[in-house]
This record gives sequence, C-alpha cells and structure tokens, in this order.
Amino acid sequence: MTDDGGGVTSDVPLLPGFDHAVDHDILSRWPERWDELREQSRVFRSDIAPWDLWFLLRYEDVAEAFGDPTRFSSRQTLYHVEDTHRWIPSGVDPPEHTFYRQVLNPLFGRGAIERMENDIRACMRGLVEPIGSAGRCDFMTEVALRYPTAVYMQTMGMPLGDLGVFLGWAERLLHTSAADDPDGSIRADAARTVYRYTRSLVGQRRQEPGDDVVSNLLSVELDGRSLTDNEIVEIGYLLFTAGMDTVAGTLGYMFAHLARHDDLRSTIVEQPDQIPVAVDELLRLYGIASMARVVQHDTEIAGCPVRAGDRLVLVTSAANRDPRRFELADECVPGRGQNRHLTFGAGIHRCLGAHLARTEIRIALEEWHRVIPDYRIADGADLTSHVGGAAGYNHLPLEWPVPTPADEERPSTN
Repeated sequence: MTDDGGGVTSDVPLLPGFDHAVDHDILSRWPERWDELREQSRVFRSDIAPWDLWFLLRYEDVAEAFGDPTRFSSRQTLYHVEDTHRWIPSGVDPPEHTFYRQVLNPLFGRGAIERMENDIRACMRGLVEPIGSAGRCDFMTEVALRYPTAVYMQTMGMPLGDLGVFLGWAERLLHTSAADDPDGSIRADAARTVYRYTRSLVGQRRQEPGDDVVSNLLSVELDGRSLTDNEIVEIGYLLFTAGMDTVAGTLGYMFAHLARHDDLRSTIVEQPDQIPVAVDELLRLYGIASMARVVQHDTEIAGCPVRAGDRLVLVTSAANRDPRRFELADECVPGRGQNRHLTFGAGIHRCLGAHLARTEIRIALEEWHRVIPDYRIADGADLTSHVGGAAGYNHLPLEWPVPTPADEERPSTN
C-alpha cells in the first residue's frame, strides 16, 4: 500500500475473512490491535459479507461518516438484511429521525436525567454496599451488568424482580457467539422474547399509566400525531440493547484502568469533584462501540471509492486514540482540552442516552469509591473481551483489603 502524503491510499488492503467480533487479535488485544491497524492503513476492507465491508479507523474519516446521513445511512446496516424492525431513533434517517428525536430528547435531556439521579444512586448503592465486606467480586457479573439493567428497568417502569430474567435475555442476545449460534436462532429467540415483553408492557401502561418512559411516550403528541405501539416497542428494544451493554462494557474497562493506576484512583477518592473530568477522558480512551452505516450512493470516503450498498464500520476506539487528533492519544490525560471524542457518535445520531450514560458512570465511580477505595485485579486473572457492536470484558475479578475487627478497634496514630 502506498500513501500520497495526504493520507489518501492508492491501494486499500484486504483482510480476508476479517470479522472483528471473532478475530483473535482484536479479542485478545482490544483496543491496542485497533491502534495498530489504524497506523497500517487509513481504511481496510473485509470480504465476509455479500457486500464490501469497509473499516474506517482515523478520527477525521469516522467523524465525516457520522456527520453525513445523506451519503451514509443508519438504516439496517450489517448482517440481518431481512429484518424489518427499525431501531428508533438510531436506525432511522431524516426526515423521520427528526420527529423521533423531538419526541425523545425531553425524556433523556440533562434536566430529566438530573431528576433520576437519586434512583440511579440507589441502584448502585444496592449493589456495592453488600459486597464491600467480601473483599472480592467479579465486577462484570456482580456490578457492571446488573447496574445499567436495573436503571433501564426503573426508567421503563419494569419490576426489578425481573432483573435476573432480563440479564439472561441480554446474555443470549448480545453475547452469544456465532460459533455457538451458527444459524442465529438463539439470538433471534432472545430478541423475540424482548419484543414480546416490551409489547406487553406497552399494553399494561395504556391501561395503567405511570411515571416512566413508556407512559410518557404513550401520552406524547407532536405535530398532530402520537406514537404507535410498534414505534414504542422499537424504542424500548433499542434502549434495552444499546443502553445496558454499552454502559456495562465501559464500566469494565474504566475500573480495570483504575485498578492498574493508583495515582488516578487516589485522585478521585481524595477529590470526588474530579470524577466527571476523569469520566470524560476514560470515555475517550475506551470508546467501545463500533457503529455501522450503509452507503447510499457511489461516493468516496477516506480517499477510497465506495459503492451504493457497501457497509462502513466506524471504529470509534481507533478514532478516539488517533494521534493525529489527540496528543498522547493512547494515554489517560484527565482535563485535556478540546476532548471532542466520538464515543457517543456525532451529528444527528449522537447517542440519545449520552446524559444518562455519563450520569450512570459518574455515580458508579462515586458510590464504589466511597465504599471500596483501594482495589486491584486478582492475580492470574485472564481478562478476555467480547467485541462486536460494543466491546466489554467477559469477567473482571477485583480484590480489595477488608478491615478486620482488630483493625477497626486499633487506635488511630493520626
């Protein structure tokens, strides 16, 4: 491959059979492997699908694709070409998209999320306080996955008694590998189950409205029209799949980072007001989502001609760590200026739940470090990731010292 000096490649490399969801190097060395690929080429191609699949890795190219829905559509993008469902609003293009965002933005804006803070904090406290005296936990299964699921269920007006059931659905839907489910039947069955549950909830809220997202969506009217049950079900399904897994995966990488970096951990323990600054930088460093787009008509991106029907994978992790955009791009630098990362996307499809996600993550760090200020990754832990639409650790065993009764009775030397 050659470069003309302006970053435009004259020969785009092909990675035969490359699927980032199962690629060994990506799974074992995420996000460093993405960094290597970004420096090898601005873009590369995979032949695993019936269409050309292009991976964009540099900040300027990913940002360009995010910002141009006319050329690059967010409608059904990758493998399930026969799927008639529309994930609202992320899988809908303008002008329909504008209507849905006008309906949804007030429910997920800063003010609405601030009013949810006490309930969100209660969810995290209910998880961390019981394990504080245990001295160890699998952070992913005991905290990271349970916490955003509980928040989602509260937001939607679902009974928290169904938390274990929802976790099982999420595991089958989001983390079943292609090797274990070659025909997709396990994931499809889990998706149908979530749809049925959400549809049943919509029917219940029509009869008995409450103070929750579903009830609000049933009562909203904009430009003379209300949402249909099908539209509300699609919104609920998107919130289920997108909100829970992304927050859980992000928390895993953040807590692993803090466990390895005593200086940053000490800073946020001693100065909790610095937590929002640390959160923003860690969101940049661990941008776990890889979103996709459909090419609308023959055009060019990243100096490469692409054709109508081709798919783009926008690798936000690689873009967020692009040294052409950020100094010390692969290091955590809290308080860096102009931290315009792409973790939540950009343009009209910027993540609807960005305020909610930031709040969940901030509260998680506040409440955990209030109870467990000093912890480390367990010796011998083999940390493996799942990588696809969103990356995350499969397990994260953490350990911390627990005061003994003798320690608590010992007089202070201060």
